[in-house]
Amino acid sequence: MRKALSMTLAAAALAVSGSLIGAGSAGAATSGTAQATAAQNLSGRSICYKAYVQDDAWQNFVACNGAMAGTTSLAKQVEMLNFATSGTGGLCARAHVSDVGWQSWVCVADGQDLYIGTQHQNRAIEAVELQIGNGTVSANAHLRNVGWQGWATGSYIQVGTTLQARPMEAIEVVV
Repeated sequence: MRKALSMTLAAAALAVSGSLIGAGSAGAATSGTAQATAAQNLSGRSICYKAYVQDDAWQNFVACNGAMAGTTSLAKQVEMLNFATSGTGGLCARAHVSDVGWQSWVCVADGQDLYIGTQHQNRAIEAVELQIGNGTVSANAHLRNVGWQGWATGSYIQVGTTLQARPMEAIEVVV
């Protein structure tokens, strides 16, 4: 059973007394936990995220503050993403899904889970739009047969492509 990302985010906030470190569940992969632990954000602003990957289901670690969620060089598409924020004034997001198009916007307050994409439908996320409540958000997407796109930064951003059939395989996000 997967652990809610907001629960992980809240536990991490308590563990660091004001600073926020993303942490995986008890069975977390070492590399994912190490990345999330290294992604400390001393400003109190944080974003953590988790990827549902083709043929692998939910990854067993939570990525935070610039760590990678998803895979590279394995040709496995990201089909769903789960986000939670702290100190950002909330987050709105939507995904462009293969054979579906743009999904509706979903908005949540800090500390709540936000899900975009599809599960058990074998449909790739091709692009993601993110809008942060206050401050800026930055993201970088890894696309099949393209690689890392480069960072986009703003209060509203879009990463990935539409109408090009280029599945997103990994994402990195920072607030």
